[in-house]
Amino acid sequence: MNYSLDKGVFIAFEGTDGAGKSTVARATYDRILESHSALRYIDKNRPPVPTGYTEFHMSRLREVLWDYPDNAPLEQLGDKHWMSLIAAWFHATDHAAITPLINSGTSCIADGWHYKYLARFLLKSTDLAKDALTNFSTIRKPDFVIFLDVDPALAAQRKGSFRLSESGAYDGANADPQKGFIDYQNRVRSSYERCGLENWVRIDTTDLSEEAVLDKAVTAVQSILCREYKSTNVSNDELIDADSYDREAPKRVIDSLY
Repeated sequence: MNYSLDKGVFIAFEGTDGAGKSTVARATYDRILESHSALRYIDKNRPPVPTGYTEFHMSRLREVLWDYPDNAPLEQLGDKHWMSLIAAWFHATDHAAITPLINSGTSCIADGWHYKYLARFLLKSTDLAKDALTNFSTIRKPDFVIFLDVDPALAAQRKGSFRLSESGAYDGANADPQKGFIDYQNRVRSSYERCGLENWVRIDTTDLSEEAVLDKAVTAVQSILCREYKSTNVSNDELIDADSYDREAPKRVIDSLY
C-alpha cells in the first residue's frame, strides 16, 4: 500500500553508540520506500538541506562538530559551547530539511536525533543538566522514536575502536578505551530514561541477528505509517473515533514479536 498523508510523519531512530542506528534506519527506509514513495531518509550528520549558502553553512558546522581529530582538546571550549552548537545544528536541520518535507506530506526517517547528546549532558553537573534540558527542549520532537537497545559490551565488540566522546574520556572515564566505552554507554543508557524512553518503541537488539532487528524496525515503521494514514483519512462519520487514536499501538506491535 502506498500511503498518502497531508502532513508527513517524523520518525527518528535512537540508541547508544554502536547500537546500529544508521545501518538499521537506512535499511528500514530502503525496505519501506518500495511501498511508501512519500518518504525521505535523513542522515542527521548530512541532512538534505538546500544547496548554496545553507549547504555551505551546514558543512562548516559539521566540520566543527564531527570532523575533528580523535585527540582534539574539545574540553578547551567548554561544555556550554558544544551544547549550543549541537542545539543549533538540530534547529537548522529541522528548519531547512525536516519541516519543509513534513509540511509537503513527505514522512522522514532519521538515523538519530538530539537525544543521545541530551543523555550525555544529563550525566554532567546539575547546572549543566538543567541547561541541557532547557536548550534541547526547544528542538523539534519526532512524532515517533524507535530505540535500538543493545548491551554496550556487545556494541564494544562490534566497534573495535572508540572516539574519546564515546568512552567518556572528557568526563574522567576509565583510561582503558574499551572498558571506558562500556561503562560510559551503560550510564548513557540509564540517562535515556530521562529523555522519554518509556514512551518510545524499544527494540532489544542484543540477541537478535541484523535481519531480525531490521524486520522489527520495518514492522514498527509500517505500523506507524499505516495508523497515521488511517487517523488522517477518516470520513465525517468516523471523526468521533479519531480522538481515541492509539499512538501506543506500534510499541505493542513490537512487544508482541518477542
